[in-house]
Amino acid sequence: MMIMNKGYSLLLAGLFAALSSTSFAAGESSLPSDLQDLKSDVLSLNRDITQLENELLFPSSTTTILVGVNPGSKVRLVDVKLSIDDQIVSYHSYSEQETVALSKGGLHRLFLGNVNSGSHNLQAIVTAYDADGKDFQRTVSYSFNKNSLRKIIEIKAADDSTRAQPAQFNFREWESKN
Repeated sequence: MMIMNKGYSLLLAGLFAALSSTSFAAGESSLPSDLQDLKSDVLSLNRDITQLENELLFPSSTTTILVGVNPGSKVRLVDVKLSIDDQIVSYHSYSEQETVALSKGGLHRLFLGNVNSGSHNLQAIVTAYDADGKDFQRTVSYSFNKNSLRKIIEIKAADDSTRAQPAQFNFREWESKN
């Protein structure tokens, strides 16, 4: 980004130097105002190009999917395969060190990417160990609407106190302007 800005700066400096070294004839009194208008247009164009460049490099339409485990839960994640609108977008197999970090309340960023505005369906296939140490695999789904703001969705695993399921999964979402 810095190289492009320097290139634009050099281009603008060269343009101003060339225009300022031009000598004006006696009958061309409107030329300095035209020159001022051109300078204003070039500065406006430079601002627009910089803004467009920032929007392309740092889009605000990103979606982040985080995975975590409630602190103190006995659930231990093995791996998670994530799909959005039936397209696999991420897979992660957790190491022992990552499992320990998750059990202490840590979060893992499973996905960071651009998602179009509109309704979407998220599906995660989770392989894990429950509170009794038995392995299980469960598919959890969540529907969300995406707009122009950044979307963050958190999937949290926890012990199921009713013991009806090996674990329960809760979703939480929020939006951010930056």
